[in-house]
Amino acid sequence: MAEQLLKMQGIEKRFSGVYALRHVDFTLNQGEVRGLIGENGAGKSTLMKVLGGDYQADAGKIYLNGQEIHIKDAETANQYGISFIHQELALFPELNIATNIFIQHLPSAHGVVKKREMHAKAGELLAEFGLAHCHPEQTVGTLQIGEQQLVEIMRCLAMDTKILVLDEPTSSLTSREVDTLFRLIGKMKAKGVSIVFISHRLDELFEICDNITVMRDGAVIDTVSAKTTSQKELIHMMLGRDQGEMYEAHCRSFGEERLRVEGLTHKKRFRDISFSVRSGEIVGLYGLLGSGRSEIVRSIYGLEPFVSGDVFVDGEKVRIKDPAQAGRLGIGLVTEDRRIEGLCLQHSVQRNLTIACIDRLKRLLGYLDVKAERKKAEENIRRFNIATDKPSKIVRYLSGGNQQKVVIAKWLNIEPNILILDEPTRGVDVGAKKEIYSILSELAEQGMALLVISSELNEVINLCDRVLVLRKGQLVAQLEGEEITKESLLATSMGGN
Repeated sequence: MAEQLLKMQGIEKRFSGVYALRHVDFTLNQGEVRGLIGENGAGKSTLMKVLGGDYQADAGKIYLNGQEIHIKDAETANQYGISFIHQELALFPELNIATNIFIQHLPSAHGVVKKREMHAKAGELLAEFGLAHCHPEQTVGTLQIGEQQLVEIMRCLAMDTKILVLDEPTSSLTSREVDTLFRLIGKMKAKGVSIVFISHRLDELFEICDNITVMRDGAVIDTVSAKTTSQKELIHMMLGRDQGEMYEAHCRSFGEERLRVEGLTHKKRFRDISFSVRSGEIVGLYGLLGSGRSEIVRSIYGLEPFVSGDVFVDGEKVRIKDPAQAGRLGIGLVTEDRRIEGLCLQHSVQRNLTIACIDRLKRLLGYLDVKAERKKAEENIRRFNIATDKPSKIVRYLSGGNQQKVVIAKWLNIEPNILILDEPTRGVDVGAKKEIYSILSELAEQGMALLVISSELNEVINLCDRVLVLRKGQLVAQLEGEEITKESLLATSMGGN
């Protein structure tokens, strides 16, 4: 029987008198992969932040190898061999890959960093993670979100880690990269490393975890075996109710072409991309990391330059130079990283909801109509079921799922004809996912044209009417209807037959 490595006993945490954690007991055995799930706001991240020293518990004790320990900050946690990979990446974008990986223990002699040794080790890790196309001296800020996520995982693996906490580690990874990560987790497990795996992707939990702990409303509901528990049982424990069907059956009719791209070519990331999206249609973009998915939509939207090709909106040729022009043309973009590009975290829910349509809420002399702004925000909160006690609440304090609904609502306030969404359910719990899927289906039925990038196969298969598959910057397949299967998506994206 495996030895108990970690014991968190009677952990409590309050914010402004409101319980975030209620007498939580949590244990972890040596060499165990423990799933930790719950809706956004259930207390998962708070519990792990107590373990990581970001928060101090109001009550309770923590034991490591049977000895009580006191974790006062992140540095203390690292000293105990506790490493974290958070949803919000903690990299240094201006530094290169090698330095980011080894920043906490740079190889040196007599105070001089052994760059050659460091770069060689970084190169080995990059190859092992399927990122051989990246160079150790490449600046991290030039990488895509998914690639950055892998670099952060490499940094933890390069340390003498006893407990590794992974918070939504696969949210920006495709199935191929997930397989690589799971293989490495298996290696770490065999070496006795204990892993806490936080994810909203239930199929992954069953694949990689030994046991799964379910939290709801700041308390632990139960810890169950991944081998003997069904997905339906997990969802019931998470929600306190049956979920119903995740995806709605649809048989949509399509109207006029809204968006058309012809021969779009980027200097490095993609070439000769041509496709269209019709009114009432949800078109998916699928491909592995580095396939050019995000770069294509960012180029269409005017965020990245392209060297040749044409973009047409409602039949008119356009060259979008910035997001403001895109908005005037009726195009909204929900970016992959909502916390950096989608939200103003220090501002209120109200201001984030209305910022894209603020000009429509001004009076004749240019002054903001505060009453109209609040009314619009309250309408959005009701329509999209955004969990907040007031419109003035700072948006950073909302759960990930509610933040994502704010971003979507923000763009819908400009009344777009075309909505582009890059990983629309990244880091979002199953309850919020279902709500977002319902919103997108409703928008399509109302005649909006939607272009969706997703790394989640089930999402692509069940949500999209048509899927464009990318490989190494080229459009290699177009699938629709019954052609859209896991097998066909993986084969075409990876170069199979």
